[in-house]
Amino acid sequence: MSGIAGIWNRGGQPVLRVQLANLSERLAHRGPDGEEFWVQGAVGFACRLNRITPEAAAETQPLVHRSGSVLVFDGRLDNREELLARLHLSPDVSSGCPDPTLVLAAYAEFGDRFPEMLAGDFALGLFDPKNQRLVLARDAVGVRPLYYIQTRDTFLFASEIKALLAHPQVEACPNDDFLANLMIGNTQDTDGMTCFKGVASVLPAHVVVVTPQGIATSRYWDFDINRRTRLGSFQEYAEGFRFHFEQAIRRRLRSAHPVAVSVSGGLDSSSILCLAETLRERSPGQYPSILGISYTTPDGSPSDEKAFLPEIERHYAVSIARVPMGPLGWVDGSSEAVWQSETPYLANQWNTTRVFLREARQREARTILTGHWGDQILFPPGYLIDLFYRLEWNQIRSHLHEYSRWLSDVDPRTIRRHLCWGLMQYHVPDVLVPWWRRVRARRCSPWYSASFRSRVSRRASTGSARRLRFPSAHVQCLYEQARSGSHVQCMEWNNKIAATQGLEAAFPFLDRDLISFLMSIPGEMQTYNGVPKALLREAMQGVLPNAIIRRTWKADFTHLVNDGWAQDLPRLLHWLRPDAAAIKMGYLIGDVIRAELSRLQSRISDSNCRAAWHLSNILGLELWLRAFCGGKQGYEMAGSASDSDYNNILS
Repeated sequence: MSGIAGIWNRGGQPVLRVQLANLSERLAHRGPDGEEFWVQGAVGFACRLNRITPEAAAETQPLVHRSGSVLVFDGRLDNREELLARLHLSPDVSSGCPDPTLVLAAYAEFGDRFPEMLAGDFALGLFDPKNQRLVLARDAVGVRPLYYIQTRDTFLFASEIKALLAHPQVEACPNDDFLANLMIGNTQDTDGMTCFKGVASVLPAHVVVVTPQGIATSRYWDFDINRRTRLGSFQEYAEGFRFHFEQAIRRRLRSAHPVAVSVSGGLDSSSILCLAETLRERSPGQYPSILGISYTTPDGSPSDEKAFLPEIERHYAVSIARVPMGPLGWVDGSSEAVWQSETPYLANQWNTTRVFLREARQREARTILTGHWGDQILFPPGYLIDLFYRLEWNQIRSHLHEYSRWLSDVDPRTIRRHLCWGLMQYHVPDVLVPWWRRVRARRCSPWYSASFRSRVSRRASTGSARRLRFPSAHVQCLYEQARSGSHVQCMEWNNKIAATQGLEAAFPFLDRDLISFLMSIPGEMQTYNGVPKALLREAMQGVLPNAIIRRTWKADFTHLVNDGWAQDLPRLLHWLRPDAAAIKMGYLIGDVIRAELSRLQSRISDSNCRAAWHLSNILGLELWLRAFCGGKQGYEMAGSASDSDYNNILS
């Protein structure tokens, strides 16, 4: 994880080093190992370097090729051996060279096709002075963020939006179309939009080519939805999964520093920690030390998973650090979270997250692995629709019955409703998708202004139709999970929040080869005989303690979310005065929002978090507008404030 930025004055004006330095300054937290610049006339690159892999010990960036091409690179290549075998490298380039060297060599060898040759998590900017072209590219799944904006004759790019806002030609203006999508929970069809007007995100698996004539975007890679893998038995599928899962973890353990693993005691995160320890024991000296870290909740609460941690500690003779959950509530520190994530999205346990990341960094880790997206990738429901079409209704009934044994904390009626909802969604014709979304948009909360609600309705009508013809509902379900715009937003959030502590967030379950394998096998193999995540459970036999393999419930944080809002709602009411940014700028109706908040107060203790998510949307929007859209002074104040200053910003 590094911070990269660049300026191209396409009108020919020389890049001012002070402007480049201002962009770089906003990325200082991403690179503890130094700051370097490259300026050549109208083009300038900056890099805040974070040396993580063993090969990065001698890495310097920006990196200049003998042809004159220059590169800034934030990432990790997972196919180094394959690249080394295909490239015609000079004798001075060894197998231990840093990843950026291989990327530049791939451009020299393959030209425009070079992004196709790269596998891993990455974002990059490359300028070719001979051909007067700037190339931006992002990894296949979208783990690393990369943003850009064209203003007048200047093109800018950076790892984070706040760096772009440091340029004098860029003004932070809300993108009301994106905010409309966000407020109704529709971030599937963002097409690279961000919360900021004019600022775009490079889409996953896409390349952006900038020339004096214009800007062109194209996809360079995608999942092969027609790939088929058919094996002889469930055990063989489990072995195939184990191979790809091990590979995903090995790739993310390539570090010269300790690697932290966020482990709750749940099936997904525990599998990552235990398999990482297994790999380390199998090959002493090949992998760095593993640091298990867990945030813990009150004893006996629905979210309490501590009882599973000793099972791992005994099995592997390790010690897992416990980080007690921080103060309940959404308000304290939320302004800092919004500034760092650059979105109105809030996490109710930001205080715990901050302490958790600091614990990892204090233990000298620079990478943190999490089990994020395990539920979506390992337990996709699309195969049930395929069984329905194959008239295998008895098998559906059997699987739903088995679900109730393994999901003991879920009402069986909820599972059946989800199946019916999935069948309905699967059968909505493309021509009816806009109508369907308009119906849902009408449920937009009444506290939004008429003009904003109208924009929400228009955005609902412009959703794109399905672009691919999928061979099965299982393939479609997994593909849409991997390509979900909301998941990309969440990955960007995780990346930028981890970067505040100089950490690189990595997600083994989002490994593109692992997803490709799961997409290619029969969907019912992942939920063999109706056992949720059966493939993972079988593959982890002998690796994961049996108590975790046989676990039949998930932690429920509903009570913590609702308790936090019950505590913080009076403060939110105090902030939403007539001079609140969201009211003054026409997003919220002051009288209506205050009346509705009083009504929501009685619903916070419900058995779900619907009221809480409404409240978090309101608070997130208000904090984001205050931090970024109050002119230069507003976000400069937010960017430089200490933790103790954030409440003053909000007053």
